Formats: sequence, C-alpha cells, structure tokens
Amino acid sequence: MAELARYQDGPARVVILSDAADVVFRTDYADGQRPKFTETRMSVSDFVARGEGPWPWYDLGPKREGASRALAALGVDPPDWTEPLEPDVLDLFRRAQRGDSAVIELLAMGADPDPVDACGASPLWYAVRSPGLGIAVALIDAGADAGRRIELSAHGEHYTTILHEIVRRGRTVALNHALANGVCPTVLDSEGATPLHVLSSDADNVNPEMVRALVRAGAPVHAALPDGAQPIDRAARLVLPATVAALVDHGADPGRGLDALMSWWAMGGKVSADRAGVVADVVDVLRTGGAEVTARHRELATGAGVTQVTAALRP
Repeated sequence: MAELARYQDGPARVVILSDAADVVFRTDYADGQRPKFTETRMSVSDFVARGEGPWPWYDLGPKREGASRALAALGVDPPDWTEPLEPDVLDLFRRAQRGDSAVIELLAMGADPDPVDACGASPLWYAVRSPGLGIAVALIDAGADAGRRIELSAHGEHYTTILHEIVRRGRTVALNHALANGVCPTVLDSEGATPLHVLSSDADNVNPEMVRALVRAGAPVHAALPDGAQPIDRAARLVLPATVAALVDHGADPGRGLDALMSWWAMGGKVSADRAGVVADVVDVLRTGGAEVTARHRELATGAGVTQVTAALRP
C-alpha cells in the first residue's frame, strides 16, 4: 500500500493509503478510550465521488486537508465536495444538527431554510435527527423541503427521504406540518418503501397518529414493497399492537397481519418468550379486526411452544 496523505483529527492520527482499487483509512487513537488502531476501506470511485462516508455529511472539518492531498496523489482534480459551505450556511447546519433554537431566530432574520450540503442534504435532515423538537417544524414552515431525497451512498443508489426520517423518528408534529405544506405522503426510498413502511419499532405510542396523518393525506395502507410486504406485515412482526390497530382501522388486511405475525413467531418464539403477552395482544387486535385463525396459525404457535400465544388463537 502507498501512503496518499495523513492528518490529525482531534486525538486521532489518520493515514490515507492506496491499495489497488481501494482507499484505506488507518486511524491511530491516542485517547485511551478506543482500540489503538482501526482500519476501514472504500473504493477509489466512492471516495472520488463524495469523500469518506458515512453519508450525508455537511463539513469535512479537519478531514479537508487530508482528503485534498489524497485526491491530488490520485491525480484527481478537486471535486465540488471539497469546497466548504459559506460560513453563514455552515452555521445554520451546525445549529440544526445540535437542535439549537437559534435556528428559529436565523430564519426570522431571513436565512435560507433549505440550502444543501455537498451530499445533497439540508439543515432539515439534521434537525429531524437532533434533540431539538421545534427546529424541524420551524424549517418546514419556512419552506424547507420535507420530501427531499437524501442519498446514503457515494453514488446515490441507496437513498431515503426526509419524510421517511420524520416518520422513523416519530416526529408527529413535524409530520403534520410537512403534510400541511404539501409534501407527498407516498414518496419512496431506494428499497421501494413508503413512509408507512418505516414506522418506528420504538414508537408504538405515537405511530397511530402517524398512520392517521399519512392516510388522511393519501398514503395507501396496502402499498407493497418489491417483495410484496405491506406496512401491516412489518408492524405485526415488530409486535406493535397500537400501530397494528391503527393500520387495521384504516383498511389494512388483518389476515395478512396474522400470517406475518405467526410466521415470525414460529421462527423466534422460543427465544422471544418474554414478549408472549404483547404477541397475544397483537393476535387479539387482528382477530377483533376480522382475521380468521387457521389450522396453520395454530400449528405455528404450537411449534413455538409458548402457551400464552397458543391460547390467544383458540376458538
């Protein structure tokens, strides 16, 4: 391997090397908190396209000089992503990522609510992922695009949208404001998933509100992934009683929800016995919604060997 560049990133010393078609990042930590050495690699093509991941990012910081030297050593003219954001724009990104309420003041003073970084992401993306609950709403109301596609790979073949992230993070107020501002509730990510497919496994308390808002705005509960999976399938497998109930209330097929739940339970029931009570609750929700219990469902439950779930399927 040939050394391309080296730089200091806080307590870490990073060496960038070339190894055939790959770029290797070898990091030596001196803080005593992590393994002394780590090594990651990526293709030269990915590095030239958008720098070191994970993507998106908005500021190279101390990596900028090292990346520029590595590109020069590879014989590549500096791509656009090596250029820093304007100071006022960079400040907005940083504050949005921190969830700083000063973002609201900057917007009131006329700051552009929807600039994009070198990866195509906006402050709204970072605000949705921040601890500041009101910042995303302020950006949306100021005109930031909540349907913006966010590329998660160097060449953009893997992507999500800000709306997906809003739903994934359980940001109900931001969702309502985004929909009120006209964002499409049926946008797809690179897996073919709608926002209804990415309801959080940790937000059964707020997911029903997300379901109601998306369906009111026109999201179909029967939307299918390329493999045929619908939102009810995923919610059942994640054992989310309130989420499943909301989907069924809005027209999702309870029968396929029960099929999905019992197929999952047959594979993981013995190691997930502590969740039997919640699984039984989901069974009750689906049966109340009209799901018919079949001999196959009972067979799958018997095979898992957990009495509480087996009992929930009895006539």
